[in-house]
Amino acid sequence: ASGPAVACNTKFSEHFPAGRGTMMDVKSVLISLDREDTYCILEFSDNEKFELGYLEVRKNCQCAKCKPRQTNEQMKIEFFEEISRLMLVKPKVEQVGNYALRFEWPTGCSSGIHSFEHLRKISESSGKKL
Repeated sequence: ASGPAVACNTKFSEHFPAGRGTMMDVKSVLISLDREDTYCILEFSDNEKFELGYLEVRKNCQCAKCKPRQTNEQMKIEFFEEISRLMLVKPKVEQVGNYALRFEWPTGCSSGIHSFEHLRKISESSGKKL
């Protein structure tokens, strides 16, 4: 079951249990999400904040439809080019359980669930630390 849609400037609870009865790495617990037109600002429980473009979120989708298209460099290039041609529109965001967000894009994939840990990884590698 999916949770409620996440509005701008949403504050999450301070502590989320990870799936399978384990606890997430404390630095990967998302505590707030501020949504702008082309990017979002994610704040994690270790007080680290990142600006992350929606294009980066899309490029790193791990769903069954997108992940196989990222298996080698040539496929990644083609996948990234395809995503880059799509109109970049601010997505709807929905909380999934206590561990992830689903970004709903008006075009392309909307089935990817991005765990807080995955969002932290993308933020560190492709985002801008604030």
